[in-house]
Amino acid sequence: MAAELDEMTQYDWFSHARIFETTGDDKKALEAYEESLKLDPKFAKAWFYKAKLHYKLGQKEKAKECVKHTLDIAPEWEKHVKKYMPDL
Repeated sequence: MAAELDEMTQYDWFSHARIFETTGDDKKALEAYEESLKLDPKFAKAWFYKAKLHYKLGQKEKAKECVKHTLDIAPEWEKHVKKYMPDL
């Protein structure tokens, strides 16, 4: 049984975001990443995937902001940033 919205964790929101992204609903994916990050602003994986989605959508400034958060929290993610968003 799915968690009620007010009982969802940052990981639940992240999972929803990934599903929305996979099904092509980028708007709902971004909203779910936002909810995840509201619950845990230091969730580097959510910042990274949100950056990748903004990058894919051509929103490079927003992607850069998310990458900055990712690397502030988890500098070791730099290799992933360089791999998936080489020109940021």
